Amino acid sequence: MKKLLNIGLMFILVLSLTTVVFGQDNEFLTTIDWNSRHHVEFYGELTGALAREYPDIAKTYSIGRSWRERDLWVVELSSGVKSEEEKTPIAIIGNIHGGEHESAETTAYTAWWLATNYGKDSTSTEILDNYIIYVLPVMNPDGYEQSFVYTCRQNLRPTDHNGDGVPFGDPYKDVNGDGIIAEVYTGARDSNPEDRKFIGKESPDFDKNGIPGDDWIGSDIDLNRTFNYMWNRYDGMTEIGAKYATRSGPSPASEPEVKAVQNFLIKHPVYALATLHTGIQCVLFPWCYSPEPTADHDFMETVSRDMAKAITKGTGRPFYFKQSYHDYPTTAEMIDWAYGRLNIHSYTIEVYSGGPHGTGNIENYCTWGNELPPEEWIYMSHWQGLDDVWFLNTSRAKMTGQAPPDQAIMCEGVKDGLLVMIKSEPHGDGPIVPDYLEYY
Repeated sequence: MKKLLNIGLMFILVLSLTTVVFGQDNEFLTTIDWNSRHHVEFYGELTGALAREYPDIAKTYSIGRSWRERDLWVVELSSGVKSEEEKTPIAIIGNIHGGEHESAETTAYTAWWLATNYGKDSTSTEILDNYIIYVLPVMNPDGYEQSFVYTCRQNLRPTDHNGDGVPFGDPYKDVNGDGIIAEVYTGARDSNPEDRKFIGKESPDFDKNGIPGDDWIGSDIDLNRTFNYMWNRYDGMTEIGAKYATRSGPSPASEPEVKAVQNFLIKHPVYALATLHTGIQCVLFPWCYSPEPTADHDFMETVSRDMAKAITKGTGRPFYFKQSYHDYPTTAEMIDWAYGRLNIHSYTIEVYSGGPHGTGNIENYCTWGNELPPEEWIYMSHWQGLDDVWFLNTSRAKMTGQAPPDQAIMCEGVKDGLLVMIKSEPHGDGPIVPDYLEYY
């Protein structure tokens, strides 16, 4: 009898704890502020909460780890109405560039919307009944979190920038406590800005070599120039084998974050893929490395056009579409690798370009239309043994860690564009995994 009583008490305790956890998940999922900026831990919490709250349609797992051992969390969304073989797989990947926080927010929002609206919204229900959606909100978690200190596009492979044998030995730091990492210049008090000499960024000069911040935390490696397709092919003058200005990794797929995504897509080939970014407002499609059209040029151009229209309508902001090469030529990008190696219809969605609408070319006009904080020069007669020092607080530095206005509207509009991509599939022969492709 005592044994039965103990078992009963244990069952009640487990049931109570389960109820508390699921109750917390529900509260978390229903109170997310999509107008806020979230730290990297949020995305692990979100994907985990979706899997616990909606176990019939969501499961979460890590596909790899970053240099700093942060997990790359994927949430897989699909109902059990049909078998996997009857469904069309799609991938959505955010934040390959750490400082592009809005790309992670919009990617995560799409996963959240699909899961929380299943059974309530006909579009969400139709998609999860007929597709498998893989969502990776943050591909570069180290760069993402570092960008709360200063914008860090790259990953955090240990790097010794100044050659003293100590990686990251003189990182940037907010010395004056204003919350901003300033650029540091020297120049007379009455000098013009264009005449001042740049000497570094705000730092206590940890290594005491007289150059502040010359061994910052960041690798200089662009993950989106490091995929194993046309790697390091040309520079701005298209010289074969030359080093491109945006800096690939030391070898194809050299970085753990890139390896993780390549391995995942080889193992889980999808019909279509979108990778989300910021910097301009557009939808791009392959090729990135060549002006030549792909075999699926007309199809991907049409889908890109329709995605751009949907995002423009949903956000109230202008978006354009273009073959990626004709916007800015690059090599070894994710979308070229996905299409060139696996025959995946692939798209880059650039979700945010801060600032007022410009004139002239379409890139200048397609912006978010918001006012950015002005640059600010601050003079100090003496600083850390230097005379006539100027701090420049750039507009970008002032926006560090801050969400742009109407980020929730951005999330909703970009989601609408992603739905267009999803519903355009299946089309054509589908993904093809060549025998020569191997896991790393």
